[in-house]
Amino acid sequence: MNNFRNLSRATLLGAALLGLTYLVMLTGVIAESWWVFAVGAAGSYAMDALLLHRLQDLAKLIQQIRLGITSRALLRQLLALGLLITTTTATSTGIGMVLLVFLLLFGLQLVAGIAARVLRAERKLPIVTRNIDLSALNIPDSPPMPLVREPMSRLLPLDAFLVFGVVGYVWFGSAWAVAAGAVLTLGVTVLGLLMLAWHIRRARTIPSPEKVMEFAQSWLDSYRPEVVLYFSGSADSAYQVNMWLDTMARLPRRGVIVLRERVIAAQLAPTSVPVLCVPAATDLMALDFGPARVALYPANTGKNIHMLRNPMIKHVFIGHGDSDKIASVNPFSKVYDEVWTAGRAGLDRYVRAQVGVRTDEIVEVGRPQLDSVRTDTAPNAVRTVLYAPTWEGWTDDPGNTSLIDAGPTLIAQLLKAEPGVRVLYKPHPFTGIRSDRARRAHQKIVALLEAANRAAGHGERDTRELAALDRRLAAFDDDRGTTDEAHNSREEGKADPALIEKLAVLTEEWHRVYWEGRPDTAHLVIQGPRPSLYSCFNQADLLISDISSVVADFVATEKPYAITNCEGITHEEFRVKHPTSSAAYLLGPDGTGLDTALAAVHLEGADDMEEHRRELRTYLLGPSDTSSMSRFTAAVDDLYERAAELRPLDSTESDNTSVGV
Repeated sequence: MNNFRNLSRATLLGAALLGLTYLVMLTGVIAESWWVFAVGAAGSYAMDALLLHRLQDLAKLIQQIRLGITSRALLRQLLALGLLITTTTATSTGIGMVLLVFLLLFGLQLVAGIAARVLRAERKLPIVTRNIDLSALNIPDSPPMPLVREPMSRLLPLDAFLVFGVVGYVWFGSAWAVAAGAVLTLGVTVLGLLMLAWHIRRARTIPSPEKVMEFAQSWLDSYRPEVVLYFSGSADSAYQVNMWLDTMARLPRRGVIVLRERVIAAQLAPTSVPVLCVPAATDLMALDFGPARVALYPANTGKNIHMLRNPMIKHVFIGHGDSDKIASVNPFSKVYDEVWTAGRAGLDRYVRAQVGVRTDEIVEVGRPQLDSVRTDTAPNAVRTVLYAPTWEGWTDDPGNTSLIDAGPTLIAQLLKAEPGVRVLYKPHPFTGIRSDRARRAHQKIVALLEAANRAAGHGERDTRELAALDRRLAAFDDDRGTTDEAHNSREEGKADPALIEKLAVLTEEWHRVYWEGRPDTAHLVIQGPRPSLYSCFNQADLLISDISSVVADFVATEKPYAITNCEGITHEEFRVKHPTSSAAYLLGPDGTGLDTALAAVHLEGADDMEEHRRELRTYLLGPSDTSSMSRFTAAVDDLYERAAELRPLDSTESDNTSVGV
């Protein structure tokens, strides 16, 4: 029922138009009008194209009620036969021949659909890789993706030639129109089938899954990884592993990134570190990681057990950001050998939670991602407020997010503030995936900011330079949909390491153009990976957020921040419960306290929390006299050496262990 309640206007309009096209075709049959039928048929093919490329939500919905592409094609062909039958000049033999062609066409398309499935299976490797040379696997070039991705959605509309041949016959009375349509329809379908057969034959050069896994083991034996970054998660969680890629690349020890989901491999940001995605648990557990003695885990997921079972490795939970959320003291954390936190706050958090993690297993390593965060602010014409609420979470606990109870109210008050401020709104990537209220609050905030921009006269901006940079950045995307997974893995094995540096330069240029191309007074809704959260930090004079890792990260800037207390407890109780709020300006759901927070960035000497923030920074993130990266590296080295002493490397493993990536 939720699928029907949450239908968008575009989905409802698409459903109405789709139904209308078949109603028009039926009207043409009943009225014996070839042109009415032709209008409906043309509309139905156009809707098929929209369902395939634009209206995916509607396509999934009508598939659930058994009105998928196959049913629609058969109904369209039935109506075409109905039009033919109503024609006085049509003979039973001719009608029978058209019916026979439709049946033959359907049979050929069915065979082609099966062939496409065989081709996908032949080309589907048991692993997905990057920065690993796969030339030994003899992977041929990818077939055209339209040929193998949802093949029936592309094959079934090929009946258009025959359907319009029937229309031509009814119009002109010439059997040649039907014959030409039949030849074209069958010919194009046979051509597609032959192409599939050719690509299947080429794909037979790829070794069997067993041989591919033998190759993966051979590569591990020659590469001899020392540190593993292991990640498993949903499609929306790729950011959790992406934040650790640069840290892994900067480690002096040989690293490998091990993933479990193909969708994560496709969304992984560019990296110079070898990537090995092994979806099947049995395949992963059969691999020997040789001299690897440290495994790092950014998330607690069930599939972690498949690596945790390796007794040769010390397993470390590093998380994807420290916060006072309950997720930061997950009892599952006690399965790891160590838990690494940014600062002393992480240790105290586990002590208070009493979830079974021993204090001698908690190591403070800093937060390497924050080494480049600045403590100054971009010179904007007006003060900038960054509102970055977290998402609604999986439970209905009060205070999960300020977005629902306070978001639109806070934005409305910020838009009326004197002196005026610029608002940057950057919601969590998961916002609205569970809660309709969160989704509606998000939409209201977007509408408020857009209305404020229109009232201020901020029209459409020139995005040509930014669009050009987007296209150049897209060239680094490993999965643009034009080639298949095996082809991408093969090509990624030949990647030039210098490309990563070029990407970093290009990304920095993108951010420069983005911020310089917008008026200092224009409010911005920021979604997606760019501009990055830390880039927004550098623009902001004040952060408004919730209890999340965003707050802990922002503390590194030492700039004022505010947290909305939506838990129904006093501010004093809130500060005790959430130590990251100890240096925050606390707000009520109605915006109470916002004036004080704004005064801290507008008025000289009004920032009462400045000294508290410096102290909190050390407590949350560790001392600032040494870089987090150096502390993190030292922690990896220390644990590796201790693990190697407990589980000594054999002679094969210890060969060339000092060789870099």
